[in-house]
Amino acid sequence: MELLEKYLQAVKFWLPSAQQNDIIAELRDDIRSQAEERESALGRSLNENEWEALLKQRGRPLLVAEKYLPPRWLIGPILFPAYWFVLRLALLCYLLPWVGVWIGLVIVNPAYRAQHLGLALFGDILFLFSHAVFAMIVVTIVFAAIERGIEQGKDGNWLDKDWSPRKLPRVRDKRRIPRAKSGAEFIFGTIFGIWWLKILWTLTVFETGGIRVTLPSSWHKFFWPFLGLLILNLSLSAIDFARPYWTRERFGARAVQNLLSAIVFFFVLKDFAPVLAEVPAILPQDLTSLSGVITFGLTVAFAIACVVGLINAFVNTWRALRREDSPVRLNHRVAM
Repeated sequence: MELLEKYLQAVKFWLPSAQQNDIIAELRDDIRSQAEERESALGRSLNENEWEALLKQRGRPLLVAEKYLPPRWLIGPILFPAYWFVLRLALLCYLLPWVGVWIGLVIVNPAYRAQHLGLALFGDILFLFSHAVFAMIVVTIVFAAIERGIEQGKDGNWLDKDWSPRKLPRVRDKRRIPRAKSGAEFIFGTIFGIWWLKILWTLTVFETGGIRVTLPSSWHKFFWPFLGLLILNLSLSAIDFARPYWTRERFGARAVQNLLSAIVFFFVLKDFAPVLAEVPAILPQDLTSLSGVITFGLTVAFAIACVVGLINAFVNTWRALRREDSPVRLNHRVAM
């Protein structure tokens, strides 16, 4: 029955979340009834090849899911679920980080706040809105072009060609944590953590050929909070590697870790001191400008890290609270 579960998982990915469980239950019963009829006629259980043929007869998961969706007119019904998913993903990945960083910088950076509130606020809103509209237009044009290609194609059943339930992703164990992910987190976390702690201890960000970028002495006070975060992060990764299963307590621990990280990043932003740059044979005003650019880049990076930490803290808290009845989360490799 693995092929059936993989198939149902792929269909479920494209369905509205509020109706997923009911539709999948109905579809599972329907497919099982059809399989039982074939088994009764054959006098034996279906083998894997016969299950594959039965599911191929049903059609691609995307096309099956489309039959349960309300009529759409912007993009054709075949491509609309994929279009809607990509559009939301593009807007979420673009707008959410920018808005979060903007709010963070306004709160903790007086100079940025003075330049981006008042009338300047409308300029920022216009900038975000125009780029969001541009992203929507690009995604829509791409899917409209694909739709037009389908309509003009000689064979309208191109989506039904050369697919097999065997190629669908495996059914995910929602409780299991991939050991490769935990191991990578531990290794790269150790490398990055030691590098960053060395910078905080020596205050030297970059030095070569007479060019030197350093942090002011006030950054020393952040060494110990970051050391604590590193120990906590590596401990959680090691525990996940040794016992690779999600539990309510694991999600809670991750939420605490994310919140502590966001708090540390917030205080870094709140007490942010400008970076010092030393470059031979450069005018003082140019050197000041260079230091300002590096300082602003680091400020944005910490603001993004703070926002991401808060978002992850919220998500992991929600997962901890809903752990027992949360549905299986499907990965984005579901075949069309």
